[in-house]
Amino acid sequence: MYVSDQKTTNTLAVLVLVIGPWLGVSMQVWGWMLDILLLIALLWVGRSVGGQGLRYGMVFLISGYGLALLFNGVSSIQYFSFVPWAALVTLWGMGANIPQRALVFWSLVAAGILGVLPTLAMLMQGIPQESIQNFVQNMMDQYRQAGLLETLKTQGISELELQSLFEQIVNTLIMLIPGLVAITALAKWGAVYYTFMRWIPIPGREYRPFTEWRLPWYAIWGMNFAIVSYLIGDQFQWLAIKSIGMNLMLVYGVVAFVLGSALFVSLLKKPWISGFLKFILLFSSFLYIQVTAMVLIIMGLLDLVLDFRHMPIRKKEE
Repeated sequence: MYVSDQKTTNTLAVLVLVIGPWLGVSMQVWGWMLDILLLIALLWVGRSVGGQGLRYGMVFLISGYGLALLFNGVSSIQYFSFVPWAALVTLWGMGANIPQRALVFWSLVAAGILGVLPTLAMLMQGIPQESIQNFVQNMMDQYRQAGLLETLKTQGISELELQSLFEQIVNTLIMLIPGLVAITALAKWGAVYYTFMRWIPIPGREYRPFTEWRLPWYAIWGMNFAIVSYLIGDQFQWLAIKSIGMNLMLVYGVVAFVLGSALFVSLLKKPWISGFLKFILLFSSFLYIQVTAMVLIIMGLLDLVLDFRHMPIRKKEE
């Protein structure tokens, strides 16, 4: 009997969903690659069966995680990554004919939350202070061996001040771990979804080029919530609330930077911008990269509400 490429690919996608989690836990190789493979397999199954994609995808994904728990025990849940489950939100949105921008936004929200869950469980257990002190001490030793410590002393910076600075940096980085993990989860889902839209078309979903990337207007409320959380947490010294605000602002900063870059590229393609002006803008952007990054973030956030691409341009009256 002839086996088509479509049937072979579908079978392979189902095997990835069912066996992938078990292999990832058993061989302790669960990482970026397995998350991306599971996302691809889940979207492929949803694409193949059409309106029943959410049902089939959920069954196969639950079976895969269930096998991992069955053969490796409940303790293996600490090795799980739940980012692939965000594709279920994507399949639901496709079945419900959710608009493209809303589908992308809610899928990104799901990917970020699901990606952070294991990290939050780890942080709630607490990081031993001894580990932080050892890390800081290693940094101090490296500065001492490189001779940088003596150079800093000549500039009026004592060893205790430098150690205190390193401790603040490490504690801040630990506080921002959830945001960094959420950004990686968003990148995984975004890369897979873009691949499907670009090279593996999904019926009923139109590919949009980079210059048209934009989220729905209500996405700005996430940034508003982040700013309010940070200000309230900082005012009343509520560390948990402040941490939520900081991590949300970090995630929104990265997303807004991407959206601002898309807007900037679309503006460069406008016919009324001359080639010389394009050169000046690009050269200035790379020359003052820090200022450019802030401007792009602000542009990306404002574009959520103002939609610069479709703002009318008044012509000069003759």
